[in-house]
Amino acid sequence: MKIPKSSLEITPEWLNDVLHSVSSGEITSIEIDKNFGPWSLLGKAVRVKINYAKKEVEPKSVIVKFQVSCSNPKREGEIYHLLSESKVPFIPKLFGVFGDGNLVLEDMTPTHSVDYNNFTIDQVRNVISILADVNGRFCEDSRVPKEDRSHFVNSININMKQGWDIFKDRYKNQLGKESADFEWMWKNAEIVSSQYNSGPTILSHGDVNRSNLLFPKDRSDKVILIDWQLSGHKVLSFDLSYFLVKVLTVEQRREYEDLLLKEYYDLLPEQIQNSFPFDRMVLHYRACVTRSMLSAVTRLGQKFDSQPKRFETADRLATRVIEAVRDLKPIEAIEELKKRR
Repeated sequence: MKIPKSSLEITPEWLNDVLHSVSSGEITSIEIDKNFGPWSLLGKAVRVKINYAKKEVEPKSVIVKFQVSCSNPKREGEIYHLLSESKVPFIPKLFGVFGDGNLVLEDMTPTHSVDYNNFTIDQVRNVISILADVNGRFCEDSRVPKEDRSHFVNSININMKQGWDIFKDRYKNQLGKESADFEWMWKNAEIVSSQYNSGPTILSHGDVNRSNLLFPKDRSDKVILIDWQLSGHKVLSFDLSYFLVKVLTVEQRREYEDLLLKEYYDLLPEQIQNSFPFDRMVLHYRACVTRSMLSAVTRLGQKFDSQPKRFETADRLATRVIEAVRDLKPIEAIEELKKRR
């Protein structure tokens, strides 16, 4: 049977084949919502509504995801399998992997949605509990796919080259002396990338941001984390740093950051706490602000030229990241970690 390479090639016959292990009903027709999902650099997702010969058959709809721009397109399917085997509860069900790492997933839209408002601290705590679960569950786990460090070095070089001059000019009044930290990150891309794997490594999602978090419409705490294309080995607190710096307002972060770091640490397994002191975790948290720095500059690069509300989003992120650099001094943290090795 022909494997679809785009939404135009999805057929009832193909979906019958993919879903045969989870559905006993015959699919008679499908409806494809091509405009489903947020804008994304890495993948294009469509929602497929399914009509069966018998009305009571499930699932009524699925998400079909086509990988667009990934260094390892099959990684996301591998990660979903790993999470499913370990009975991790905060992911959609994976119904099938096809083609070059493309996926058929549970449609979470009937029960969950992205929250585009400022997060409450309770929402942040719910996400932190998920991060502590997955980070702790897969610490130093050989099943986690390895990463080629050169990919991140290349990402720093390419995105800084495309966006730094625009970023530096647009935010020159906000940047002040912190401009030198961004330039240090670019000049020392190898050191920055090495730091991400310089301690006990865990399964990192790699891109914990607002659009990859689905909150339950019934206001329960069952948050779903999607889009695992960038996942792999990273140092403890990589995801935590990226998430808190990007999602919290400057005022929220300054008020709650210390408390949230302690809550995350206290949720980790005892064996991690015994081998990885809290102060070292905080140093890595600070050092990993470089990931958010790169994200802020990338927002003004060519990849985001056509994104709706490009500058509104970029300005909000830039303010949060620049102030985090000022407060947390990530370059000093990297230098301190190098001394401790």
